[in-house]
Amino acid sequence: MSRRSSRDDNLSHSQRRTRSSSTYDHTVQFENRNSEDVHKEALAAAQAEHDRVREVAMRAFELEILRLEQLRLHQIVDQEEERVRIETERAHEAVRLRELENKARQIPVPPPRLPTPPPAPVEAPKPPPPPVEQVPKVTASSTSNSQHQSNGITVPPSSENLPKQQPVQAQQPVNPFSNSPSTTTPAVAAPRSAPQSQAPTTVNLSSQTSQPPAPPPSVPATSVRTVSPQSAHILPHAERYTEIHKRLKALRKYVKEDVPRTHPTLKKRTGEMRRELNKYLGQLTDKPSENKKPLNKIAALLVESLTSVASPPCNPGEFMVSIPQPKEGAMHNGDSLPCLFIYLLNIFSKNIVRQWVAEAGENSKAADPIGIVAVSTFANPQFLWRGQPLIDILMAKIRIVCPVVFGFRGSEKTVEGRERIGWWKSEGQDVPEQDHFMRMNGIAAGYASISLRNFSKSPMVHPWPPFHYWQAMATIVNTPAAEACSTQYLVLKGMLDSYEDKFLSFYGSAGLAALRIALVDFPAKADSNNIGAKALKVLADKLIRDQGLRLQ
Repeated sequence: MSRRSSRDDNLSHSQRRTRSSSTYDHTVQFENRNSEDVHKEALAAAQAEHDRVREVAMRAFELEILRLEQLRLHQIVDQEEERVRIETERAHEAVRLRELENKARQIPVPPPRLPTPPPAPVEAPKPPPPPVEQVPKVTASSTSNSQHQSNGITVPPSSENLPKQQPVQAQQPVNPFSNSPSTTTPAVAAPRSAPQSQAPTTVNLSSQTSQPPAPPPSVPATSVRTVSPQSAHILPHAERYTEIHKRLKALRKYVKEDVPRTHPTLKKRTGEMRRELNKYLGQLTDKPSENKKPLNKIAALLVESLTSVASPPCNPGEFMVSIPQPKEGAMHNGDSLPCLFIYLLNIFSKNIVRQWVAEAGENSKAADPIGIVAVSTFANPQFLWRGQPLIDILMAKIRIVCPVVFGFRGSEKTVEGRERIGWWKSEGQDVPEQDHFMRMNGIAAGYASISLRNFSKSPMVHPWPPFHYWQAMATIVNTPAAEACSTQYLVLKGMLDSYEDKFLSFYGSAGLAALRIALVDFPAKADSNNIGAKALKVLADKLIRDQGLRLQ
């Protein structure tokens, strides 16, 4: 019995040890709590639990890292998709804007309203005709037609005297801008007097007697250009710029429609050069240092039109106020230049004005880098004709869009007045007042950016010297208060804002007196509610605040 009990105790002890090898058994008898085996089992159990917890934590950590990496990749993908979407929309909008600009260029421009013709002059009553005298018969050697002629009687021409009719031949397009005589008849010819061979023959036998010569025909009064007091304030050559603008339109039509008939390969290159010119002008920024590259590309394009691309000749004198005489040493002293070169200068000038409107309408300072490109191009010695710049092409554009700088005045409340001061129309309607004022500010600032340039250290000729700026300013400030309008005040503000220092550097104390008249005296005459006059007063206060220049 005692032996069986001892065996059961040993079995129970071995079972307890087997259970404690994996998990610490807290039911160990109190007497074995300090044994070495118990402590080893407890340490092993603790180490196993530590390893398990650490393994679980490491798996959780790795999963968290993977989750965060996946989240980061999702964010990168979303950002890239958003960037691609924005770039795509921007490209679509740019294409749409270009299409709208092309459509806008194709809108036909209505012809200008013809002025009211003067009243027809009242003709004086004609004196009664002298009595008809009988004339003796002519000798037999005369022709049969002359036998029945008498003094003052008209005899129709015989068929022998009539010119023979030439067969009609197919006519080719004629260059109306060339100086060389053309053998073909232009499409629209000026009215000519009838040939002498087709005119009725008048036999006046009494002409052998001494009679006083007939007086020359009187010249109509409308053929003599007189300057009325109402137009005395308009600067010289203003109407000539209008004629130049019309000639530029005719040249553009000629290059687009007539030139491709005789020069088929020129049509494609003309379109390419026009698009390249527009692209380079669109790359201009407000930083002059960054504009050197597009300026050089524009110059290279114009040089190519002068030297490499063959196009019909064109008389540059038709696009200048006065025709210069040949100058010794000039690169182009001939009678003509390629019409493609004049055409590209026209496109260049049109885009310069367009960028002034878009960039400098709110900030006059933005017109300066654009003006530098314009004046540098027209002053380039390679683009002078007989030593003179062709900047009259650009001035013709300014004359149409901003007539105020040439002395034109008008009421903003009437249709005729708005036309005289250059109020732009869009789709047949006048643009809003705010848009008109922004246009005038941008163009006026562009005008200043061209004229107020210092060429004293440059070998090039200033294409539009500062005295033109002085004349434009003078014709505005000399406007009577009753005739002044907001457009004139805002044009004056655009010419002066950000250009006061350059103006004073040219004219010194005289310029200071002119600024006092422009910013103090001239707006003081205006109505207190005139927004243009208020803008000039704000500009005067800005000079006091920023430069300490007190004009009063």
